[in-house]
Amino acid sequence: MPAPEFTWSEHPVPALAVDGVSGAAVPVSVPLPDLRAWASPLDKAEILLESAAEVEHALMVQYLYAAWSLKGPEEDPGHARVLDDGRAGSWPRVLLGLACEEMGHLMTVQDLLVLLGLPVNLEREDFPPRKDLYPFALHLQPLQRTSLARYVVAEAPADAPGIEDVVAVAQGSGGPRVNRVGVLYALLGVVFATPEQVQAGAGSGDPWDATVARIAEAAYTQAPPEAWHLLDEAFLAGAEEQQATPSDWEVGGVRVHRVADRDAAREAVRDIGEQGEGPTSSGERSHFERLLQVYRGRGRDPAFPDGEWTPTRDVPTDPRPADLADPRTRRWAELTDLRYGLLLGLVEHCLVASGDDRLLLVGWAFAEMRSRLAVLGRRLTTMRSGGPRGGVAAAPFSLPVPVHLPGAEPARWQLHGRRLQSAVDMVEALQADGADDPWLQALADSDRQRLVLIAARTTPPAATTSFARDIGPLFRPVDVEHMRPSGVDLGSYEGVRDAAEVVLQRLRGDDGAVMPPPPHRPWTTAQMDLFARWIEEGHPA
Repeated sequence: MPAPEFTWSEHPVPALAVDGVSGAAVPVSVPLPDLRAWASPLDKAEILLESAAEVEHALMVQYLYAAWSLKGPEEDPGHARVLDDGRAGSWPRVLLGLACEEMGHLMTVQDLLVLLGLPVNLEREDFPPRKDLYPFALHLQPLQRTSLARYVVAEAPADAPGIEDVVAVAQGSGGPRVNRVGVLYALLGVVFATPEQVQAGAGSGDPWDATVARIAEAAYTQAPPEAWHLLDEAFLAGAEEQQATPSDWEVGGVRVHRVADRDAAREAVRDIGEQGEGPTSSGERSHFERLLQVYRGRGRDPAFPDGEWTPTRDVPTDPRPADLADPRTRRWAELTDLRYGLLLGLVEHCLVASGDDRLLLVGWAFAEMRSRLAVLGRRLTTMRSGGPRGGVAAAPFSLPVPVHLPGAEPARWQLHGRRLQSAVDMVEALQADGADDPWLQALADSDRQRLVLIAARTTPPAATTSFARDIGPLFRPVDVEHMRPSGVDLGSYEGVRDAAEVVLQRLRGDDGAVMPPPPHRPWTTAQMDLFARWIEEGHPA
């Protein structure tokens, strides 16, 4: 049965805006998804959190793609102020900063899923079935006036004043509506709160709490409060032990919340919602404010151009490696996709790992983000595509197959190993084709070191026992005779191997019978432990 699709309806939400003439509160029509197909609060939490994860993932890769599409300051010295990624407030710095923060949001959403006992989700909106809670259709494209307008509107609060012109550019003539990400998090604010907390927030004077209360009032027109608010038993005790650890992840603008209970979950949802649309309680500028400044300009920084000049390189929209006619460029694009798939696997794995393995995986994930993907994504925009349209290449960000890791721990490491080996093979192909690049060589050397560490986690340890040396001599004639009526031949390797578990149960008396029966002397504990270890090691001959 296909998953239900979201439909939308306009809900008047009171007091979201103030009439500029009379000063009176006026309703603002806010589109809310119809969640009646998800009957219970946990069902609603699951679909909202899954959608939030996919939205954050999609925004992250779109912001990265847009940042990497921009020219360097040396290519356009007249606009170096806004193109220099070494300058705070420049366009690439803004977009890269937002991408880092979206990564923090993505990890926090994973922690919220874990808190409710739900599977983690690193998919994107292009992964079926499509859900209509996304702000707009995902497109990897150079930073353009239309795409920037969509980013501004998606991150805007419902009552943002003076952006009617931006909305018009974002939606075009009769185009689809751009949905506000803040509505998604306000709905999560409803789901993670109790009815009493929502009611208290309505009169608190706090902008976020008031927004949640207004969204709750509209949501109650779909279903009664008991269908919206999670009960206390929905929160798993001890779930934070399997969540992303803030101290491991909070690097370079990434802010991650570890959530142990309802209060922590509400604070995490609030932080993401405020950081996106504002106003923020931390005093930082919201995503909406930063994007709107790029769009409008400020001081000596120009507004984003409307056909006056082109700030981006000639990168394609929604690139695919197969579309690249130049074979060397295509290999670079395929290598970039390999690193992206590896990154997603490492992020998912760290959420189920522990101890030193978790620290190792987090370190590898940050290396992929900061010194692998970032370098490859920017380099691709300097490589010719080779096709008839000309232009340059760009990071494809193709979702890997499979998106999610296997369930067994050794199989997870093996998948990382296959991806790393493919990356090494790709580098060697580039080198054979004349790419004498020290960075590529260092990348391959690092991958080979990782493969050694992975081999240590997937190769079974060498056996310490032997049937011929250790196990066969343990069986006495009385043992052999005792098991013969059961059809077990303790005189041969095959006979002992095939009945090893039965023999161990008999030695321990688990089935009520003991080998050998009294008054014969039983095996010692050390002898039984040796036999059990031989079984664990796979019955070495």
